[in-house]
Amino acid sequence: SSFAPGIASAKSLQQGSAPASARVVPEEMQSPFVEPGELNNTQLAFFTIVYAVVLYQSSGLISGGSELLMLVPSVAALVGSIVLPILGAVPDGMMVLFSGVGPNAQETVAVGVGALAGSTVMLLTFPWFICIVYGRVPFKNGQPDFAGKGALKFCGGGISYEKSIKSNCKLMLLTTVLYAIIQLPASRLEMAGSSTKAQSKAEHGVAMFGLVACVVAFIGYLAYCVWDATEDKQLAEVIKGIEKKQISLAAALDFILHTKGSEKEQSLTQNKQKQRLKLICKPFFRTYDVNKDKTLSEDELPLLMADLGFRQSSRRIKATFNKQDANKDGVVSFDEFVEFVYGVMSDSDAMKNALANSRSELSPMPADDDEEEEEEMPDDIASLPVKQQMKRVVLRSMWMMGLGTAMVLVFSDPMVDCLSEWGTRLGVSPFYVSFVLAPFASNASELLSAYTYARKKTEKNITTSLSTLVGAACMNNTFVLGIFLALIYLQGLAWQFTAETIAMVLIQWVIGLLTMVSKKQTMLHAVLILLCYPGCLF
Repeated sequence: SSFAPGIASAKSLQQGSAPASARVVPEEMQSPFVEPGELNNTQLAFFTIVYAVVLYQSSGLISGGSELLMLVPSVAALVGSIVLPILGAVPDGMMVLFSGVGPNAQETVAVGVGALAGSTVMLLTFPWFICIVYGRVPFKNGQPDFAGKGALKFCGGGISYEKSIKSNCKLMLLTTVLYAIIQLPASRLEMAGSSTKAQSKAEHGVAMFGLVACVVAFIGYLAYCVWDATEDKQLAEVIKGIEKKQISLAAALDFILHTKGSEKEQSLTQNKQKQRLKLICKPFFRTYDVNKDKTLSEDELPLLMADLGFRQSSRRIKATFNKQDANKDGVVSFDEFVEFVYGVMSDSDAMKNALANSRSELSPMPADDDEEEEEEMPDDIASLPVKQQMKRVVLRSMWMMGLGTAMVLVFSDPMVDCLSEWGTRLGVSPFYVSFVLAPFASNASELLSAYTYARKKTEKNITTSLSTLVGAACMNNTFVLGIFLALIYLQGLAWQFTAETIAMVLIQWVIGLLTMVSKKQTMLHAVLILLCYPGCLF
């Protein structure tokens, strides 16, 4: 009978008498994916493209779902700094994990290292370049004019971003220290000529320490982002109340004083307080600036005096004007106005007077030239009541991001196998193959988000886009690196990736410092940033 061999084989397996090769067959047949080593070059190229497209589409689902969350006020501030970076780190984390669990883990883990290094370098260069190119607007008085309608030259214009980006860059640079935990001992062992086995044994305890540090840093980063988003949300509600004529200048200043005394505000520096004060003062300054020349003259002070409860005699108005006009140029700039208001806020007697005697009727707030555009609600749910809208948006977002993440988990392993096989056939280290190819598939969500948000050409969306990229680097430095260190500890691997580590850390410091020292970025910055990507390969 034709079934006899199968029956005999099954019996021999039960009795444990089958050869090793026979015992492997049923295990291999459980996988729905084709073994890359059995394919010719054309077939391998086809399957590599298929897996890359699936990962790209998966990342698109993650990106689309996260963009929907921007419509939910309670979590919108967390999208750029937490949601997208975490979900974007899942493909890289899975590639690292699957590359380090096979029988030849020390060799195949190079694919995971390539994905990690390529992802970090690519995210901080190529999407950043896209953000500048598609988000740039003409300059006005040396600053990007997001409300301007002027023509944009081929290499002209630029972008600006909120100060939260600089804070995020500081966190990114701080998390690069985690690489030193494993790299310094590894470098010492490599210089001493230790074997791979001896090196893995010596790094065992260090890997566990590094893993714990990564977990702590990961949780700390998430906690900071939640805290920062809560603060931004509270401040946004106050500004919204100001623009709806529900909150006076005196009441707004009292809000800052009240929150300053809370536990959350005790760690704020004077500069941080003034940054918040600037946001609150902006709509009031527009109201007082009657002739719209973006300065205040002596004739425009009576309304400000009334809002602060001051007597409006000509002598008092002149004295107040002279006090505000710090550089004595005959007008009060916005920065001088903020400094004056900060002085009033810091004077307890002046604040008591302002709260007791300020005018009760508020003037309409003029429209802000830099007003951000609203996120568009999907057409099929736009007509629903607000509560149902939010419920539908959250459910749809969770479905899209959940499906995208599941697809990434399923297809990351075969993608790693294909990249490793290409490295073997081309005689090139799998690291370089995965460094170049894997990031564009696994991090497509960040690429799409950078383009999508940049095209809206508002400072808010530019900030969200860059926050996503910096946040993704922080995720790689904590979440993905933590997975790598767990593999070193559990699988007995050795950290032999000095050049890769230098590339990852160096690119983060270059981009981080460039962003922290400049308030705007132009096409020149874009080109320099883009050139860093191929530069890391040499």
